[in-house]
Amino acid sequence: MLIDAHMHISVRDWRPQPTMWSRALKEARSTWPFSDPDKLYAQIKENAGDPEGTKWAKDMEYLGIDVSVNLHNDWGSAEGWLGEEASIPNEEINRQYCLLAQKYKGKFFTFIGVNPRRRNAVELLEKGVKEWGAKGLKLIPHTGFYPNERVCYRLYEKCAELGVPVCIHTGAGVHRYSKYSYPIYLDEPAHDFPELEFIMAHIAGGIGLPWQEACNIARFNPNINVDLAEVALGVIKGGTRGNKGKYKDHIPAFMDMLDILRNWLPGGCASILFGTDYPWVRMEVTKAWVDLFKNLPAIAAEYGYEFSQEEVDLMCGGNAVRIMKLDIT
Repeated sequence: MLIDAHMHISVRDWRPQPTMWSRALKEARSTWPFSDPDKLYAQIKENAGDPEGTKWAKDMEYLGIDVSVNLHNDWGSAEGWLGEEASIPNEEINRQYCLLAQKYKGKFFTFIGVNPRRRNAVELLEKGVKEWGAKGLKLIPHTGFYPNERVCYRLYEKCAELGVPVCIHTGAGVHRYSKYSYPIYLDEPAHDFPELEFIMAHIAGGIGLPWQEACNIARFNPNINVDLAEVALGVIKGGTRGNKGKYKDHIPAFMDMLDILRNWLPGGCASILFGTDYPWVRMEVTKAWVDLFKNLPAIAAEYGYEFSQEEVDLMCGGNAVRIMKLDIT
C-alpha cells in the first residue's frame, strides 16, 4: 500500500480570487527553475477545477497511489491580518473536503486548514474532527504567523485533546513570507506538547535547503515527524536541479539524505512519511518519485545502502496510518 500523506485537491473557487493566485501562477512561470514552466502552468490550471475529485482519482490510479491525505491551506484573511478571502467561507471549504472524504471513504482523507488568528479556529477544528471526520490540523505559517506564537497554542491544546496530529508547512513558499516557516519555530511547541504528534511538511524543502535544520530539531523532539512532499523536485531528473533541471537526477544525494534521517530521527524510518504535494509537481516527476519508493530497496542497493521492506512500508503507509489514525479497509 502507498499512502500519499501530503497532497491537495485543487479547486479554483476555494482559493483567494483573483489577484493572489494570478500573481502566484505568474511567478511560477517566471521564477521557478522548472525545465518546462509553461507545461507546469498548464497542469496547474487544468487541476484547478476538480471539486468532485474525478481527476484526482484518475491520476492516483495512473501514479499507483492507494490512499491520499488532503491538506487544506487557509490563505484567507483573519482578524489582525489583512489577507484575501476565497469566494466561499473557509468553514465551507473545509466541509466540502470532508464531504469528499466521505465520498471516497477509505481512499481519501483530509485535514482541517484554518488560520489560527480566526476567531472560530478552535470551534472549526473541533467540528471538523468530531462531526466531519477530519484527521488533523494543517497550518501554513507563511501567511503571517510563527508556529510558536501563543495564538497557535489553543489549537495545539485542542489537537492534543482530540488526539489528532498537526501538520505545519516548513520551508520557503512562493506565497507571502518564508521567514515564518523555518523548522526552528516547531521546537518550542514540540517541547510544550510532548503528547502531540507534529509533522514538518516538506522537511523544509529537501536537498540544498534547510532540511538539516529540520532534522536537527526533530532529532531532539521524538514527537516531530517529517514528510517528503515536493522533495522530488530536487531529486528526480527534470525537477528543479541539475543542468537547468533537464538532464541530471540527484538520487545519490537523496539516498544520503534518507540514510541520515533514519539514523538521526528518534523514530528512524518510523518518523518519515511519503508525500507528493500533488498537483503542484509535474506528473512525470511525481510518477518517478512514486516508482523510486516502490523500488527503494533495490535502488538504494545500487548506491550502497540497505533499506528493508519493513522500513519502506513504514514510510510509504504505516506511519500515516498510525499518526493520522486512518481507518483504511
